[in-house]
Amino acid sequence: MLVQHGGRSDVGVVRPHNEDAFLIEPSLQLFAVCDGVGGRLGGAEASRLATEHISHMVGRQRRQIDDFVEGTGTATRRDVGLVLEQSISDASRRVRHAAMQNPQLAGMATTVASVLVAGNHAFVAHVGDSRVYLLRSRVLHLLTEDHSLMNDMRRRGRAMERGSIAAGYQEALTRALGLLDTARVDMLDLEVMPGDRFVLCSDGVHGVVGDEMMQAIVAEGSPQEAADELIEAALQKGAPDNATAVVIELMDNAAGDRAARLRRRLEAIQGVTIFRYLPFADLMRVAGIATEQVISGGADIFVDGEQGDKMYIVLAGEVSVRKQEVELAILKAGAHFGEMALIERAPRSATVRAKGHVEVLVFDREGFFGLLSDEGAAVKLLWGMVRMLNARLKHTSDELTALKSPSR
Repeated sequence: MLVQHGGRSDVGVVRPHNEDAFLIEPSLQLFAVCDGVGGRLGGAEASRLATEHISHMVGRQRRQIDDFVEGTGTATRRDVGLVLEQSISDASRRVRHAAMQNPQLAGMATTVASVLVAGNHAFVAHVGDSRVYLLRSRVLHLLTEDHSLMNDMRRRGRAMERGSIAAGYQEALTRALGLLDTARVDMLDLEVMPGDRFVLCSDGVHGVVGDEMMQAIVAEGSPQEAADELIEAALQKGAPDNATAVVIELMDNAAGDRAARLRRRLEAIQGVTIFRYLPFADLMRVAGIATEQVISGGADIFVDGEQGDKMYIVLAGEVSVRKQEVELAILKAGAHFGEMALIERAPRSATVRAKGHVEVLVFDREGFFGLLSDEGAAVKLLWGMVRMLNARLKHTSDELTALKSPSR
């Protein structure tokens, strides 16, 4: 995957010094934006140390990343994600220990928002309130969730009233590099498409440049021109904080078929009630646990009575749902089946058989429970499950009512 990039940082209109830093490392296809806190010396030093340490640590694992991209080793997507996650977490130790050794740097910390491109995948990691956006098909999607007191309270449905203690600390971070020897890093890996653009920026940009304006700016010009325009837009709006933006664009002229398959996969996932109400970043997480499988005609996908732990979505072809060799239904592209196996390992209630060549998207129980470990995604997924069960109960009730009604 070829990558074009651009970046710019500005002190802004109000602040006397710039505590932001950004990283563009083309040889690693590694990009990051850090927003330091801790005063003139501390903030700038924290962001500088973080970018340098992350680049150094990822560079040490270059062989593993190359093995994943080239498919020449045993490295998996999870392995590459761990390289970035552990590099960022270790940067917290580097920042903290530097502060402990120099009293002038006491209390310094920094946010980080980063993207590592490896083959057809992008690995997004962040700590704090610097953000990563994805522009796909000219639509802007936020991929990260701010680690701030204000956002945490909003997520829990608690408003900040003017004059309250919480309101006075609404910009306070709940996570940052340098507070502890390790940091809890939010990770997302997604399959990328030609033309995708990522925006990494500090709150000095996203805090004053609205999503609509950002989308319009990033959709035009080169990545460097887009980065410059984002900073200019922040300056025109008063730039009360340091403003930093990095824009990267992914290009692969030979990837048309792969892009079409990815679109098909995402459309299929969005058609399932369980996933229908997820925001874009969570849909990417769902897509990340799915695998595609091709099944030949006449083969059973699963059999009545066997234990199951997978859900399926039909991507192409048709499947037959059978009970004691009686065909109950034919499911076509877009239909899903076996979803209750994601909740409990219970015996299958019917046999599902491929009618000719069939392509399916497969989700296993272990991957699904991994998604539930994220509090925000868990609530949305469980709500989708409730909606699905409610629809099934209503359908069953309607069928029973019809059976009980006297024939005319």
